[in-house]
Amino acid sequence: MSTLRELHKLACLDSLGLQLLVARKPLPGAAPSAPRAVVARRTAVERAAVPAERAQPPASSPTAISPAAVVSGSAGAADSPVPRPEASREAPAPAPANRAQAAARAPDPGIPRFHLAAVVAGGCLWLEPLAGPELEQEPLKLIRAMAFALQRKQESPQVTRFDWPLHSNRQLDLSAAAAAAALTGFVVRQVQDRQCRALVLLGQAAGEHLLQPELDGVPIVLLPATGELLASPQRKREAWQALAALGN
Repeated sequence: MSTLRELHKLACLDSLGLQLLVARKPLPGAAPSAPRAVVARRTAVERAAVPAERAQPPASSPTAISPAAVVSGSAGAADSPVPRPEASREAPAPAPANRAQAAARAPDPGIPRFHLAAVVAGGCLWLEPLAGPELEQEPLKLIRAMAFALQRKQESPQVTRFDWPLHSNRQLDLSAAAAAAALTGFVVRQVQDRQCRALVLLGQAAGEHLLQPELDGVPIVLLPATGELLASPQRKREAWQALAALGN
């Protein structure tokens, strides 16, 4: 399924006032999506290289019983019991109740996972990587102060969270290319709908998954991350010099 086609469909539905909902987790009673199992098969050359005695498992032979131990119709039979095969001491590992659900919950190293906070303040869109469930108060206060220095106007920042992957349905495309297309489309819509004059990236990680050709015409300013600015206040001068160009 083409990612650009899906984004175009979402834009058309958004223009009509319709909202397409995607489940973030498997719904109760729904069949979970499980990746196809890859079955390794030997080639004809590999099968020919296996010795004949190893190609077929040896037939299980019955337990050998000594003739002296078998006494029919005599009292000595009780003193010489027939030996029985010893039971295996290793208990078999219990199979999971639902292998498909276990496979769906297992993390896939090929799927990128990141979280961003998009803050609209001072006429700009600020992108900040998130390490927790939400943007902390100290970084938000710093963004608000920088936005006030740009516009000289007190306003409440509007924060929107972007998470990738958007859902856990592995039947859809969750690759790095799909993540870049989804994030870039989200940023472009935020800039256009909120009438932002510039995009401010707080740290290198904020723009790691953005597609540059799609953002042509949007001024982009790269600043240190808010954590670096709070830990090293002397770097605020460097950040202000980069932001001063937007005020002109």
